[in-house]
Amino acid sequence: MDEALQARLNRMFYPSSIAVIGAGNAPDKVGHAIMDSIITGGFKGRIYPVHPRHESVLGLPVFRSLDRLPEVPDLAVVALNQYSTVQATRALSEMGVGGASIIAGGYAEMGEEGRQLQNDLQVAAGDMPVVGPNTLGFLNTWADLNVTFYPRVLRRGMVSFLSQSGGIGLALKGKADDEGLGFSKWIGVGNRVNLEFHTLLEFLANDPHTNVIGIFAEGCSDPRKLMSTIRSVTERKPVIFYKGGRGKGADRVTISHTGAAAGEDAIWNGALIQAGAEVVYSAPEMIAVCKALSIARRPEGKKIGIFTHTAGPSIVAWDILQEIPGCELSNLKPETLDRIAEILGPSVPVVYKNPVDGAAGAFLAAPYHDIAEAILADPSVDVLLAIFCEHKNWPYPSDALIDLAKKYPKPIIACFIGTVQKIEPNRRQLHEAGVPTYVMPEEAAHGLAALLKR
Repeated sequence: MDEALQARLNRMFYPSSIAVIGAGNAPDKVGHAIMDSIITGGFKGRIYPVHPRHESVLGLPVFRSLDRLPEVPDLAVVALNQYSTVQATRALSEMGVGGASIIAGGYAEMGEEGRQLQNDLQVAAGDMPVVGPNTLGFLNTWADLNVTFYPRVLRRGMVSFLSQSGGIGLALKGKADDEGLGFSKWIGVGNRVNLEFHTLLEFLANDPHTNVIGIFAEGCSDPRKLMSTIRSVTERKPVIFYKGGRGKGADRVTISHTGAAAGEDAIWNGALIQAGAEVVYSAPEMIAVCKALSIARRPEGKKIGIFTHTAGPSIVAWDILQEIPGCELSNLKPETLDRIAEILGPSVPVVYKNPVDGAAGAFLAAPYHDIAEAILADPSVDVLLAIFCEHKNWPYPSDALIDLAKKYPKPIIACFIGTVQKIEPNRRQLHEAGVPTYVMPEEAAHGLAALLKR
């Protein structure tokens, strides 16, 4: 990416000033919702609502036209209809605005007339970067910036997402919040009038607040360029790709949504894997993988130790993990098994092998810590998957795993089966200690599988 474009994108995504074109006082209008999101999100820069008739919006003075603004804004959000948007975009570009987010639909996804209107919009934008049209907007938690029309404050983190679908994008945001995963950037790319996936991918690759990149796409205009960019980016940061439109007749659906053709699924998957992307097939799997890659340490090998007190979740997890080439259950050393037997004592009916099923003896904090440590200390183990089910009498072994994460360099993946509400009090501390924590064994396995592939 050339320095001039990088500078404009930095200005756009880390703005000091924002103009909202079409800001208003009607709560059911997009312009009002975006103003609310900017203010609720805690943006610390200057905010300029623009509307020809209003005096104030949410307590801020309104500017009747763009030429009355006191400065050229770093970012403009255009919340007008698709026809008025073209004229406003031309004016913003001529002013030298850093970049724009265009909300309106009614462009390439609407057939020939819409495609011509999108061409007009592209010409009007000139060299001004545009997110959209037909987008929910974007957010940047490191700039306290939310220019979507969903005023939801999210955790700050190091994972960034590009989504061609607003609905899937919201699903990713909601699932990430449920899973205690922080965001860096979330960008609804929309119809990509002049910011394609590969350009935004390069931007995120250079972004100091992004260490994992997730993409949901239905199609793109230049797959070869996208694959070459993924190949370059994955040398520095993992890229996780979720492709929509895999079945028969998918093109008819995706073109009517964002004007993009889906393409052949097998060709896409083969090219993505060859380029170094991690391919996933659902929003929960995307979040599971992003969580592991952004939080956990990287294992030195692919030999897994599993510690549980209930067999089912370990079986389900291993069903997924065994598909990873080279992955195997560690053959625990005899001295490790002797140590576990010593900890549990003769009264606990356990078969001493991997997965280690501690049965009822694993509920107590001290035995759980010591058994998990015995497995981690075994030189044949590269990573520990620790499974624990909610119980009314015994708490989750968060302290034990945090202590062990400090003592051992090997990655630990926690699967605390129960409800999000039950595990939330300790999950943040586990994540800070480098222990990604899941509720479902399948998601824990998907996260661990991604670590083993790198």
